[in-house]
Parts: sequence; C-alpha cells; structure tokens
Amino acid sequence: MFYKTIQIPVVLEIGNDILKNIDDILKKEHLYFGSKILFTSDELYLLYKNILDKVLFNEIIFVKGGFFEESNEILLGDDMSDSLLVAFGGGSVIDLVKVIADRFNLPYLTIPSALSNDSIYSPVARLNKRGRKRSFGVPPPIGIIADIDIIKTSPPVLQLSGVGDLVSNLSAIKDWKLANEILGEPINHFAYTLSSQSANPILSYKFEDIRSDNFLRDLASGLIVSGLAMIIAKNSRPASGSEHLISHAIDELYPDRSTFHGLQVAFGQLIVEEKFRNNNKDFSFLCDFFNKMGIQKEIENRINFSDTEINKIIVKARNMRKRYTILNIQ
Repeated sequence: MFYKTIQIPVVLEIGNDILKNIDDILKKEHLYFGSKILFTSDELYLLYKNILDKVLFNEIIFVKGGFFEESNEILLGDDMSDSLLVAFGGGSVIDLVKVIADRFNLPYLTIPSALSNDSIYSPVARLNKRGRKRSFGVPPPIGIIADIDIIKTSPPVLQLSGVGDLVSNLSAIKDWKLANEILGEPINHFAYTLSSQSANPILSYKFEDIRSDNFLRDLASGLIVSGLAMIIAKNSRPASGSEHLISHAIDELYPDRSTFHGLQVAFGQLIVEEKFRNNNKDFSFLCDFFNKMGIQKEIENRINFSDTEINKIIVKARNMRKRYTILNIQ
C-alpha cells in the first residue's frame, strides 16, 4: 500500500481556563522534557502571573518579538537538547520563538494570547529584519494550547485580523488553481481542500459574536487547519496568494503606514476581487461579510492609500516573489 505521512500537532487543546493545565496536557500526551522555557512579554506575564506560576518552568525569558535581530540575542544553556520552548503571546512573540527553536533545533509549543493570524500553527515566521519584514521557513510547533478565556480579553481588532487572514485563503486557492491551469504548477488536493474548508465556519458570524466561545473555537480551529494545509503542501500556497503579495508590498513600500497583517490581506483580497477577478457575486459576498464582521470599518480606519499608491503597490506585488497569481494576467 502506498501513502504519504503528514505531520500533525501532538498537542491540540482549545478550551476554557486551560493555561494552568500545561503540565497535565503534556503528561496526558506522554511528553516529558528535562526543562521547559517560557517565552513571553513582560506585560503578558504580569497580567497572567497568577496562572503561569502554577506551571513548572525552568526559566522565563521576556521578549519583545517581531524582530529577527532579537533572536540572535537570546542565549540558552549549553545542554538544551531535552528542552521545550513555550511561546505565550501574539504573533510577533510566537514568530520570534519559531526562529529561536529552529536555530537551536528544539521543539516548541504555541499558546496564543490572541488569534490575529495563522502563526499559531504554520511553517512560516514573519519578522522584521534590518527594518523590513521578511518571511522565514521554520518547523511547525509540536502543539497548540488555545485558552479561550485569555484570547477573548484581547482587543477585538486582533481577532478581526485573524478572520481576515483566514478568509484570505479563499483568494489564495484561486491563485493556486490559476497557476495550475496556466503553468501546470502542481496542486496538493488534500491541502487545497483543507484550506478551502478552514474558512467556511467563520463566514456565518458577525461582529457581535467575536467574544463568544463558539466563534473563538472556530477561528482557532480554522487557523490551525490553515497551517496544516501549508505543512502538507510544503509551501504557503494554500494560504498565500495575490492578497498576501499586496500586503507584503505595503510592508515594503510603506512600512511606516503598515498595520495588522490580517487587515492588510483583507484589503488586498478586496482589491483582487474587485479589480482582477470577474466575479461580482464573490466580491459582493466578501464586502457583505467584511461589513457585518466589522473588518471593513477597521480597514477604512487603518489603511488609506491613494489610487496612485495602490497602483504602485500592485506593481510591486507582481514582483515580490516568483509566484504566479491573478496579478500576472493584467
């Protein structure tokens, strides 16, 4: 019999009030480490100190996150071969720990304090390096623990950013299919299907739901499945297309005006659907969803480019990387 093996998280826990149960969760999965090192921010540690102190950590390292240079400043002990790195924070902290874990060849666990993007389970880290955002290929985490009670206290714009990042999969797979039709680029149909299905549960929600347990569970699950699709495909195609190229172009051309990644890809998706795809039904559906979700309001408040600047962004996006998308047609 012929088959493919895929890497899935050993630990996957999404629930209420589970941050304090890290040790029990690892034990349940028969995971034992000589030491556990917590990476988090000062602010988060102070906020959740009473919970984190119930977990056995051998060391706590406070980081700012978001910058590649910080990863080179982190020094670990000589014998860390039996250590687990635990990343507790937002995407910037998690992405930093991904790079550190890759550097030291150590397993890591992600515990998101917000659901602002798919960094919680993806083989990509996005960090600033020498003043510009760059993507780094990294191993995925061995597991994810998502405490709904903690996530729901984060600012709503972070969850809306996560929604934008997840829903952009629907644009990314269109570009993947287009590259397959025009260039014969291979498609992993399992990854394609996972990416397509990951966003669907979110489409029935509205802004009033963003602090509900059901919404946060569906958002966390969708972002994790999105990450799994990338791991199976062995590239970011299932979750990154023309809309992400537009976001990357914004980061490159206007770094001082960039905002949350998920909002930028949502903005990019709107541009792509309106200007490049001949499907008014999909564009109208996307506009309606972004309006009822509150994403459109956040885009209008945080992203403001003139028509001339948008054209410049699109030109830059076409040449951001060697990836065929709808932008290459026009």
